Amino acid sequence: MAELGGNALVTAVVAVNEHMRSVTNMFIAQIALGDIIMLLLAMPFDIISKHVYEDWSFGTVLCRSMSFCKDYSLTITILTLTVMSIDRCFILSRELRTYSIRTMKMFFIVAIILQLLSVSAAIPATIFSGVWRESTHTHSNDSAANASIRVCKLNDGSPNLLRVSLSRILLLYVLPLVIISISFTKINAFLRLTEAQVLLSENKKIVSACKRALHLLITLVGLYTALLLPTVMDIIVSFFIRGGSLYDNKWYSLCEFLVDTTLYAICVYKPVVYSIMSANFRRGFRELTCCSSHNLGKSRIECNDDESTLDTNEIWFNSDGSESSVQHDVGDRV
Repeated sequence: MAELGGNALVTAVVAVNEHMRSVTNMFIAQIALGDIIMLLLAMPFDIISKHVYEDWSFGTVLCRSMSFCKDYSLTITILTLTVMSIDRCFILSRELRTYSIRTMKMFFIVAIILQLLSVSAAIPATIFSGVWRESTHTHSNDSAANASIRVCKLNDGSPNLLRVSLSRILLLYVLPLVIISISFTKINAFLRLTEAQVLLSENKKIVSACKRALHLLITLVGLYTALLLPTVMDIIVSFFIRGGSLYDNKWYSLCEFLVDTTLYAICVYKPVVYSIMSANFRRGFRELTCCSSHNLGKSRIECNDDESTLDTNEIWFNSDGSESSVQHDVGDRV
């Protein structure tokens, strides 16, 4: 329940506090909502069936719903992080900054597109998921007896299994991380430019916001990459190694437990990261948990002390609001 409460707090902080409703924080709230869906509608059924009852007894509808919630939550998380990375790259480019997400209207348009893409990406696994019986071996009176358990998983016998498995790996892992890596590479190249150093020296508060936001984003992406890797490996292994004999293998059961643990840890680490790396979120958490009007007023006064989730769309402007005189080709060289 702690992980569910953490994501609920993240969503509530952004919803309740007006000064927290920046584009970046709205994206963070969208990720938190996806995590809540997985924690409520997928994790309990998955953990109980695999590691408590060792049998799926919730029916086909809940099996497919669980598959949908898993892929939807993972897709909305990685697509949102991808868009945030691209947006940071656009913000740092003079020529492309007009395409950055600078208003709530643009955010809602992008958010709707991401929701539609996430729902579409979750449909294939939902269709091919089902409850299947897998044979196991039980030992009674020194003799082996055949038994079977019900398992919620993708249909091993489907000719489209390879296509579905590859599409999940590409959409949830490979393609987004390639795009994010390219964005971070371009951002790093820009920050190393001499012209960029001159520009950023004129906008000390904005450069601080850029660095904090990038550190937060890199941390979120890095942890997602590491925690989802066991699931990706499990998808690959499950495709090449099939058969019910795996289900009574203690080492396979241990690996499955570790895979599930790291998968659902994706929904847990983000509120912890926000609380560690963002003073604004820490203050927001205190406001909601302590319900102190004194702290509320104080935090609003001090909210500018931390810019880890501050929008940085004004990087091409001087502190007085005038446009920077740095050469226009800086943006082209990002």
